[in-house]
Amino acid sequence: MLKINKRKSIEIILIELEKGITYSECLDVIKRNWTLSESTFKRYWKDANVIYSERQEIIQSELTKESTEAAKERLKKAILTKDERMEIASKIAKGEGRKVPVKFNQEGKPIAFEVVYPTAGDSLRAIDFMAKVEGDYAPKKLEHDIKEPQMQKVRVIIKEFNQVKRDGE
Repeated sequence: MLKINKRKSIEIILIELEKGITYSECLDVIKRNWTLSESTFKRYWKDANVIYSERQEIIQSELTKESTEAAKERLKKAILTKDERMEIASKIAKGEGRKVPVKFNQEGKPIAFEVVYPTAGDSLRAIDFMAKVEGDYAPKKLEHDIKEPQMQKVRVIIKEFNQVKRDGE
């Protein structure tokens, strides 16, 4: 039998690890074809496992990046902007109809449509939504333009009021 070098042994071990083979099964594969002591194989097995783990981490990292990017793209496409939401709500509030698919072909593409109109309740909810977004329900801020001399007059009045109140008790 031929003697196998370290690089070739590690390559074979890595291939077998990719297949999901165990330590003893891998040792049998190598011993069947080459001469290699078990202690040397053990060292090569450890080295190959380190390389295999690093490769798996890189692969997992790349998969995570791709998955994250794909999720971000899906979210970007799925989220309506404020203007888009307002436009849809405005169409509902005005009672405009929209085409809804009712029949599909074998590939799942729509082939027949029906126009659906919003109900009065839908229109009211759309108007309410737009009012909330535009801040129509928000309380109006009152500007207080009280100058310092006026504040002193207010303080004096409050003091007098409190004094009268105490005297009356």
